[in-house]
Amino acid sequence: MKIYPFDPKYLPQAAELFVQNLAVQRGAAPSLSDRLEHPHRAATKLAQLFQRSPGVMAVEDDGRLAGYMGWFIVDHFRGTHRRAAYVPEWGHAALAGRRPDIYRALYRTAAEQWRAAGCDVHAITLLAHDQAAQQVWFWNGFGLLVVDAVRPMQPLATPVHTDLAVRAATLDDAAHLAALDAEHCQHYARSPIFMAPRAGDSADQFVPFLSRPKNSVWLALDGEQPVGFLRFEGYDFDCAAIVQSDQTIRINGAFVRPAYRGRRAAAALLDAALRHYAGRGFTCCAVDFESFNPEAAVFWMRYFEPVAFSLTRVPETCP
Repeated sequence: MKIYPFDPKYLPQAAELFVQNLAVQRGAAPSLSDRLEHPHRAATKLAQLFQRSPGVMAVEDDGRLAGYMGWFIVDHFRGTHRRAAYVPEWGHAALAGRRPDIYRALYRTAAEQWRAAGCDVHAITLLAHDQAAQQVWFWNGFGLLVVDAVRPMQPLATPVHTDLAVRAATLDDAAHLAALDAEHCQHYARSPIFMAPRAGDSADQFVPFLSRPKNSVWLALDGEQPVGFLRFEGYDFDCAAIVQSDQTIRINGAFVRPAYRGRRAAAALLDAALRHYAGRGFTCCAVDFESFNPEAAVFWMRYFEPVAFSLTRVPETCP
C-alpha cells in the first residue's frame, strides 16, 4: 500500500467506500436520510471537495483504492483565532478490517500538508457506528467535540408532565427570545464548557427567522413569562451532511433557565415540537451538541441516536 495525492479517476471507488460505511450507519439509525447513500451524489460531493484541496489516497499494490481523505481549510475555527483542517464524515473512508493501518498512513501524510498550510487544529467527523475508526483517531491524539444525533419524528415514548405552559412562539415573542438567547450564549462560556464567547440573536433577527415556514421556536412559560425555548431550523443546516434532507428538521438552539431545570420543560418542548412537525410530514429530527456540555449531553442522549462524532486535535507544535 502506498500514499499518493488523490487522483480523480478513483472517485467512483472512493464514493463506494463511503456509501458502504454509511449503509451500516443507516442500519443502526433508520431515520437517517438516504440522500448520500447514492454513489453518484457522494462522488459529486467528493469531486467538489478535491477541487478545493489536493487530498490523499491509499492504493494497494494491485491498484485498488484502500482509502482516501480530503479536507477543508477553515479560518477562525469555532469562533476562535485558530485555523483548522477539517475532514467531513463523507470526506474519508477506508477498507473495513484494515482501517487502523490505512488511516494512520493517510493522516501521517495529510498532517504534513496541514502543518504547511498553517493549521493549528486538526478535525474530523466519523460515523458513530465505526468504533474501529474512533479507536484509530483516539490513539492519534483526537478527542470528542460534537455529537450529531437523530430520532424519528414521533412523540416521546413516555408522557411528559410539567407545570409550565408550552406553545409555539410568535413574532410578538421576539424580544423575549432575544433575552433568553443572550442567557443561552453566556452559558457556553462558563465552566466546564469554556467555548469561545458568542452573541445571541437580536429581536430583529428572530423576526425573519420565525417568518420562514419551516422554522419555529417553542417556548416554556411560567405564567406569561418565557423561561426556556427550543429552536427548530428547516433551511440552513450547519451540521453533518448525512442528516440533511427535505424531511429533516434540525434543533439549533435549546435553553432553560437554571431555576426551572428539573421541571421537564425541555422534554415538554421537544414532545410538542415533534408532534407539530410530524403533522407536517417531516420524518426525522436532528440535533448536534458539544459532548462537554453536561446538561445537553445528558438530555439529548436520552432521546436521540448518535450518527456522527466530530473529533479534534490541537498539536503542540503547529503551525
